[in-house]
Amino acid sequence: MSSYYADIAPQAYEITWHAGHVETVIAHQVSHDSRRIRVSALPGGEFATEADGQRIKFHAEVDGQWTLQLSAMESDIRTIRNITNGEQLPGGNR
Repeated sequence: MSSYYADIAPQAYEITWHAGHVETVIAHQVSHDSRRIRVSALPGGEFATEADGQRIKFHAEVDGQWTLQLSAMESDIRTIRNITNGEQLPGGNR
């Protein structure tokens, strides 16, 4: 049986926790629980969300096995950045 991700490189994500710790996670997929999420529009075109018990999960295929790399409460995470190709500038140019 061939691997779905055999020709797809994983992505590198930088996670900054509210406690200040920064770590890198390598994953093929990032998923977010979508139940009970509320979104509010704020002045200046910004959005705020309130999520009850929401989890963010990072999965990767490792040696042919689908593996959970990290599962964390959204409220514990300050930011998640895809850093696979370095810092991205607005408009898609570097």
